[in-house]
Amino acid sequence: MAGFRREVSSLGALATFEAAARLQGFTRAAEELGVTQAAVSRQIKLLEDELNTALFLRGHRKVELTPAGLTLSRALTGAFDQVSEALDTIRRPAETKTVTVAATLAFTHFWLLPRLPAFRAAHPEVQLRLVSQDSGFDLRRDTLDVLVHYGRPPVDGARCLATLPERVFPVCAPDLAGQSLETLPLISCEWTEPTWMGWRRWAQRAGMVPMTRRSALRFSQYSDAIYAAIGGEGVALGWQALVGMHLEDGRLVRLGEAEVVPDEVNMLLVPVTRRPGKAAQVFIDWLVTAFERAQT
Repeated sequence: MAGFRREVSSLGALATFEAAARLQGFTRAAEELGVTQAAVSRQIKLLEDELNTALFLRGHRKVELTPAGLTLSRALTGAFDQVSEALDTIRRPAETKTVTVAATLAFTHFWLLPRLPAFRAAHPEVQLRLVSQDSGFDLRRDTLDVLVHYGRPPVDGARCLATLPERVFPVCAPDLAGQSLETLPLISCEWTEPTWMGWRRWAQRAGMVPMTRRSALRFSQYSDAIYAAIGGEGVALGWQALVGMHLEDGRLVRLGEAEVVPDEVNMLLVPVTRRPGKAAQVFIDWLVTAFERAQT
């Protein structure tokens, strides 16, 4: 450690650089660290002076890592992950039965919650903590045991244990099933994640005539859009995994035969830096089986 301290005088500068590299910006790093952007810039400049090399290319609106910065970032990310895991192990009892599970609001609402009673009946000893948000998670930063993420593998800091593919097609209330997509009001969602599909991209991927008309109803949450479709307000895009139960119980019907199979899938992810505890492994095994059953 004494030799390491002779190489770099400020561990804080390394922590600041790691945050800026991971978040791809000085402003975001400042927000995470609770300091000013100027303080972040000073720390990184200090580190660059000590190393006698540039770590970032500064642009007008963004910064990019230099080759040297990329090398240091990769090393620090792995080292900080190990430190974070060690601290987490110290803070939490080894045999904790609480499993922290993260997913989007829509996946939690439509897919996970309806299936949880079966899991809880089979494993009443396992305590679950569900974290739902659409702004994304980072297994290198967030303290999670299991993450269900919609995207493409690989994912930084994660191992993918199972996938659940999707199909996307129009859905509406049964009373509207006799009408066409061209005549029904469109219901859309203001996605925060660019990989999630809207009407225009869906029509393009489905090989249909370009869709230029505006949506009659727009929602910030996918669950609201689906319930509007159930209420007969128009037609929404249905993700098979999310609306499958509503199709089975007849509250929604598929409109037409056109569909798109996205390149993205629902992935069951776990951190690469931490082995699941006993309770987490029980939930993971159940979720793998549930993913398999949902595809039969």
